[in-house]
Amino acid sequence: MCVLSVSLFGQDQSTDQNYCKQSKIESLIPIRPGIPGKQPFWNEKSTMFKYVPSFQNDNTNWIIPNPKQYRYSAFSFADKQYYTFTASTPYEALTPIWDKLPNGEVYLKVEAVSDDGLDFILAGSRMFYKAAPFCPPYPEAKYSYKDAFQKGMQFMYNQKHIKSWYAAGTPDHKEHNLYCYSSLEVGSVVNAMLLYNGCFPQNDTSMVIACKAADYLLANAESAGTLLEYFPQAYEGNNLAAGSYGKEMIMMQAAVTGKTFLELYEKTKNKKYLDAAINIANTYVKNQLPSGTWYIRIFKETGKPVTDELCIPIGIANFLSELVNQYRQPQYQKAIDAAIKWIWENPMKTFNWTGQFEDVAAAKPYHNLSKYEASWFAQYLLNNKEIDTSYIPLAKELIAFCEDQFVVWEKPGIYDNWKTSSGRWLVPSVLEQYMCYVPIDASSVQMINTFYLAYEKTGDAIYREKAFAFTNSIVNSQKENGMIPTFWVPGFQEFWNNCMVSSLTVLEKMSAVK
Repeated sequence: MCVLSVSLFGQDQSTDQNYCKQSKIESLIPIRPGIPGKQPFWNEKSTMFKYVPSFQNDNTNWIIPNPKQYRYSAFSFADKQYYTFTASTPYEALTPIWDKLPNGEVYLKVEAVSDDGLDFILAGSRMFYKAAPFCPPYPEAKYSYKDAFQKGMQFMYNQKHIKSWYAAGTPDHKEHNLYCYSSLEVGSVVNAMLLYNGCFPQNDTSMVIACKAADYLLANAESAGTLLEYFPQAYEGNNLAAGSYGKEMIMMQAAVTGKTFLELYEKTKNKKYLDAAINIANTYVKNQLPSGTWYIRIFKETGKPVTDELCIPIGIANFLSELVNQYRQPQYQKAIDAAIKWIWENPMKTFNWTGQFEDVAAAKPYHNLSKYEASWFAQYLLNNKEIDTSYIPLAKELIAFCEDQFVVWEKPGIYDNWKTSSGRWLVPSVLEQYMCYVPIDASSVQMINTFYLAYEKTGDAIYREKAFAFTNSIVNSQKENGMIPTFWVPGFQEFWNNCMVSSLTVLEKMSAVK
């Protein structure tokens, strides 16, 4: 028995070492590197990299008008050493030194060198953090996924703001102030109670709450005959960001609510919820731009865009596809095709995977990247891999982008948007967006779903292990009372109900495989 235990331990060690070796090899492959005039440099606002980066360094000077050689010098603050190489362009990937650079803060300068080697012109410089790649082992879950799920469901159901729906039929803003993000948080009540009823079907109260929350969304939706008729209200009241964005509609959010209505219809067979989803879909079609997408935010009354930034419509396309494929509504296929075409012609070329969040304004290109839309499109490619042989490698590239920019396997030596050290972050974890560059439970959920689907579609076991590592972190984040915190950092008490619902959903899913 002892010999067997040692053998298995050695086998696990060997497997972990193989995963570590694979990750380090893959980290030497640049992710959509920029080429001046051909391929945009997507990483102008990026601060952390696991995969070898390349940067736009285009400063010129009359002293060396046509440099033939550039010297790259990377100073590591970890070991106080310089790592150098030369190249013929100022935008080469750092491949020659990447596997030698220690993890940690790096200062890079790229200099044009005169033919005689005597003069140097600074073509560009950059501070960034080299982050650790996937290199297990990581902490195991403190108890089973199933136990965490059941514990979390009891917490979810017994929250005061959830229970109050049964009698009041309205959101308790005092008990849960994030109801100001109306369709998101009220919709999460529906999702939570459907999940709870799936575990405890004899509990009629959960379905009463689900229907009352859904009916509240219906009653407070945009009026028939208006530009955005039947869209659920994105904001209610003036709390938090609702006070700033109350006159706006974030266009992707209605698709999330539409999918919630479809899920409720499946459970209740009450046609009003199917009709509600179809009404939302019709409004999407009426407001679709000739380009195939929508603006991220528009003013509700006028329909004019708040900014010129365009929505990455994969979430909308997924919602409409559900109506086409499961509810025999083929009239939406044209809108889906146009939306997918827009994605191919825009973020799949530019890699401007901009964030679309209810509490953040639409940002300029590359200023607020996020992994959500990129990973959703990776899932689309994986699920449709039979269409074209390029879909799998493209999906892998998108997944690598998400991991590169938003996954932390070890605590990085960086500061968050509020200048707080990352020293007490729970890791492994996933950061949300550049404007909220901290670990969020729902962000880990997003990558669990993406990694596990990649494992199922490619057979590459490293994706499965990455999914398990994050699921373990969700379990390890859980409080004694069953709550799964939204923020895996100290000092944040803000609890997003929708985020915990997503964590519970993935715990239920992953408990079936481990």
